[in-house]
Amino acid sequence: MSKLRIVAGVLIIMLIAGLGLPIIALHIYAPGPTKIQHLIFIVQENHSFDNYFGTYPRANGIPSRLAIPIDLNRTSLGSVSPFHIDASQRVMIVGDELPPGISDPSELNPDADKTAPYHLERESIGRDLSHAFEVAHMAWDNGKMDGFVTAEKSAITMGYYDRRDIPNYWDYADNFVLDDNFFSSLMGPSFPNHLYIASGANGPSTLDGKWISQGGVINNPPSDFDWSGVSFSWATLAEELSNGNVSWTWYTGSATPLKPTIWDVLPLFTYFQTHSNELSEHVKNTQNFISDIQNNRLPAVSWIMPGGGWHPPGWPQVCLGESVSEHPPARPDCGMDYVTYLVNHVMQSQYWDSTAFVITWDDYGGFYDHVPPPEVDKFGLGFRVPTLVVSPWAKHGFIDHTVYEFASMLKLAEGNFNLPSLGTRDVKANDMMNSFDFNQAPQPPPS
Repeated sequence: MSKLRIVAGVLIIMLIAGLGLPIIALHIYAPGPTKIQHLIFIVQENHSFDNYFGTYPRANGIPSRLAIPIDLNRTSLGSVSPFHIDASQRVMIVGDELPPGISDPSELNPDADKTAPYHLERESIGRDLSHAFEVAHMAWDNGKMDGFVTAEKSAITMGYYDRRDIPNYWDYADNFVLDDNFFSSLMGPSFPNHLYIASGANGPSTLDGKWISQGGVINNPPSDFDWSGVSFSWATLAEELSNGNVSWTWYTGSATPLKPTIWDVLPLFTYFQTHSNELSEHVKNTQNFISDIQNNRLPAVSWIMPGGGWHPPGWPQVCLGESVSEHPPARPDCGMDYVTYLVNHVMQSQYWDSTAFVITWDDYGGFYDHVPPPEVDKFGLGFRVPTLVVSPWAKHGFIDHTVYEFASMLKLAEGNFNLPSLGTRDVKANDMMNSFDFNQAPQPPPS
């Protein structure tokens, strides 16, 4: 499709006067409100802002001389300060999502080693971390942000990475935009946050169980949960895009892309259960993202969800066998290489001048962050997550201090493609436009 966007999907059949010949399939086109014709949301997993960018210059990062108690109830035990983690060492932060040693659901197979978790040799005290709703709130400690070690029962929560470990992410921040006040939508794990990523809401739901509270999803369901019968009635951005005749694709690394998981949530919504053909049409494996670029089929809006079912060709030898998701114990530098591969394919294509990437992480993963989340309602916000805006129209080397959350990505898409609000968190969320300058000369890809 050209840089002009379809804004009306009405089939117009006109009769040319004097000729009697119908002109069929004529659409009305008009320029979009910005220079962005392709929005791409890349969602990785389980890292807090301070864990990835806490030492990035000029960002709202880890305070100097910070130390938090080992145990809030026994302060005599002393405190823990932030420390550097080597990306080559495995960090065991699985918590409530996956068995020990597993970093992606597609790795669950009879031959997988589910018995031997990996820990850092010196920094870890030998306990796994969790990022369940209850644990996150203990870490939050009513906004004091001093309960992380107590809640996780491990000092590894205070570990951070820097340019030595994730250089490409830091290079993106150098050249484009780092959002240092981007919060996850709920103080908890992946599933509720992925509902917010898709729809700006976590309910209302009539489901019951410990992972539901006050009609909203707050935790992941049990790993053996039967998804049949789950039907969420509220709308998603994907549904809104379909109704507005705006092209979209949900790319996923899952080996079973049309089946629901805590990361691939569209099949759980009533609309897609009654329009199953739309799932088949719009939900694809990640490798299709590359072929869609090569075949001039990149949609207006894309989501790219990780999974163990695919990794880039030519991946570094050290990354073979790793998950691309960055979900511990997966190596963050390997996930970074995967994201770079995706971004590079757009940078080297005809789509670069009309594209904006938002690269974010679905939850804090049990890692420390020092900024108390704003309380917008009874469910959120959650802790800050790293977020990068990569685009020729992104401000150069800019740190955006505006408060954003996952609903901000929805609002960005709605504003850019003239779509109505979903009426969820997107109503009050900031739309991320402060990360862009459409009057600047478009930035070329970094050399």
